[in-house]
Amino acid sequence: MQTDLIHIKGKLYHFDELWIMAILNLSEDSFFEHFSGKSDNSLLTHVENLISNGAKIIDIGSVSTRPNAPKVPSKEEINKLGSSISTIKKKFPSVLISIDSIAEETHSFAINEGADIINDISGGEISESIISSIVKNKLAYILTYNRGRKENLVKNESTENILSDSLLFFSEKLEFFAQHDLYDIVLDPGFGFNKSLEDNFNLLRYSEFLKILERPMLFGLSRKSMIYKTLEIKVEEALNGTNIFHTYAHLKGANILRVHDIVQAKQLKMLLSKLN
Repeated sequence: MQTDLIHIKGKLYHFDELWIMAILNLSEDSFFEHFSGKSDNSLLTHVENLISNGAKIIDIGSVSTRPNAPKVPSKEEINKLGSSISTIKKKFPSVLISIDSIAEETHSFAINEGADIINDISGGEISESIISSIVKNKLAYILTYNRGRKENLVKNESTENILSDSLLFFSEKLEFFAQHDLYDIVLDPGFGFNKSLEDNFNLLRYSEFLKILERPMLFGLSRKSMIYKTLEIKVEEALNGTNIFHTYAHLKGANILRVHDIVQAKQLKMLLSKLN
C-alpha cells in the first residue's frame, strides 16, 4: 500500500505535496477565532479565504478538546454544527470536510450532512455501526494515537517507549479496522493526548518510523501545549514555535498539517516546496 494515496467517496487523492487542513471552530470555548452563531455568508467568506490560501481540508469542530474542557452533550454539539457542513459543500463541492468529534451521534449527523472524513481523537473507540457507515459512504477515517478513554482524553501519562507503543497501537487498530473493511485511514500521532511533555517530543523526534505502517500521516501541532509550556509563553504567542514544528514535521514525513493560521501555513508550504 502506498502512503501517499487515499480513497474518499470513490475518488483517489494523492499526497504528492504537503496538504493543509484548516481548523474551522464553531465552539465559543476556544482561544482562537470561532464562527459559532455567525451567518452563512460570514462562514462562507471565511471558508473561501481558507481555500484560497491552500486549505485542502476544512476540519469542523463545535466542541473544544483542550484539557479540562467542559463536556458538551451531543445534541448541543450537533446544534452548533447546524447546516455548516452542507452549506460549505454546496458552495465549495471540491473541498474536503472533516468532522472533529468523538460523539457517535455527531459522526452520524456529519455523514448525513455530507462530511468526507471522520477526525476521531478517541483512539479508535468507535462502534461497529459507525465503522459500517464510514465504509458504506466511502469516507476516510483519521485514527489518533490516544490510549485514553472518552471521559479523559487529554491526561498526561508517560509511556516507557512512546515509539514502540505507538507502532503497536496503530498496528492493532489497523488490523481491527481491516477486519471491518475500513482501509482508508490517516494516522495522527496525537500530540497532546494522553502523553507527557517528554513523550510528545520523543514521538515527534522519531515520527518518521511511523511510515512503516504505510498510511498517510496528519500532524496536529498548531499552538499545542508542548510549544507554549516549553517556551513559557501564552498560547496566543505560539505561532513561531508552531511554524518551527510544522517545518520539522514536514521533514519527518507528515502528509497533512492541521493548522489554525492559514496564511502562515501557506507561506511555509511555499518555501518548503522550493527545497524539495
